Amino acid sequence: MKNLKLKLKGLALVALFTLSLNAAYASGNIRINPYLNTDYSIVSVFNTSTTDLKLKVYDEAGHVFYSVTVEAETNTQKLFDLSNLSDGNYALVLVGKNTRVEETFQVASKKLLVTNELMQLAENRIKSSIDANRK
Repeated sequence: MKNLKLKLKGLALVALFTLSLNAAYASGNIRINPYLNTDYSIVSVFNTSTTDLKLKVYDEAGHVFYSVTVEAETNTQKLFDLSNLSDGNYALVLVGKNTRVEETFQVASKKLLVTNELMQLAENRIKSSIDANRK
């Protein structure tokens, strides 16, 4: 049973990475998704430009909590621990010379607040799929 649970979590992680990569591309260049039922979130970035870009996380007051360079023509993902952030609104911003892409998100109770009803955790999708196959 423990082995099955571990395999399901691994499968959920792979599914989440795949879903978040697709979502990142569709939304412009940046996307944030919850990571299972934890304090962590996955930020996916597609830098299709020929120059390096900066990924920054801002709070409502404009304070920078995180900043990293995303190399030109690369795709990257970063696992963020949101447990240190206060409840409130934040922004992920990808900036460069001729680029500015922003995605806002909310933190509530140390977790990413999912307001989009269509967004579901990969773990829930996998469980639903397994349950449907058993019927």
